[in-house]
Amino acid sequence: MHAPNVFLAYAPRGAGLRCAVAYLASGRDAYGWFTGPCLDLSVASRYFVLEDFYSAAPARYEEVDQAGLHSGWSLDEPRRHELARLQEAFAREWLCHRSDAWAAGDFASYARAELAAGEVSVRFGRLALFSKLQPNWTYYSRGFEYGLLRHLARRWPLEYADDLEEAMLP
Repeated sequence: MHAPNVFLAYAPRGAGLRCAVAYLASGRDAYGWFTGPCLDLSVASRYFVLEDFYSAAPARYEEVDQAGLHSGWSLDEPRRHELARLQEAFAREWLCHRSDAWAAGDFASYARAELAAGEVSVRFGRLALFSKLQPNWTYYSRGFEYGLLRHLARRWPLEYADDLEEAMLP
C-alpha cells in the first residue's frame, strides 16, 4: 500500500475531532476514507471514490458506509482491499474510540489537559503534530490536496463543512 495523504481537524475547546481523511491517488481517481461527527451528533465513517478527479472531466463522487465496502459500488475489488488496509492503519495510528479499553489513557490525558474529546478522538500524543494557529487545529501530510478536501466537504455528511475555508492555509 502506498502512503496515504491525510488531513485531520480538531477543535480543542469545542467538538473535539471535526474530521479525519485519508486517501490515495491512482491515475485519474482519488479514493479513501473519512470519519467525523455529523450535525445530528452521530459519527460518520465512510469510504469514497472521486472518479476522474485528476482529469478535465467532472469528478463523480460515490461513497459507502463501512459495511458497504465490499458491496456493489464502482470501486474494483483490489482497491476495496487497499482501502480496508488504509482505514485500519490510519485509524490505528491517528484515532481512538471511547469504547476501546486501550484508549482510556488517551481520554484521561484529554481530561487532564481540559481539551475536548468525543466518541472518536485523535490519539492524544498526535496533537503535538498539529498546527495550532486557528481555532480548529489541523494536521495535513505533505502531499495532501486541499482541492480534494473542498470537493469532499461539499458532499459528505460531516458537520465540518461550513467553516472549512477558514481552516485552509494559502
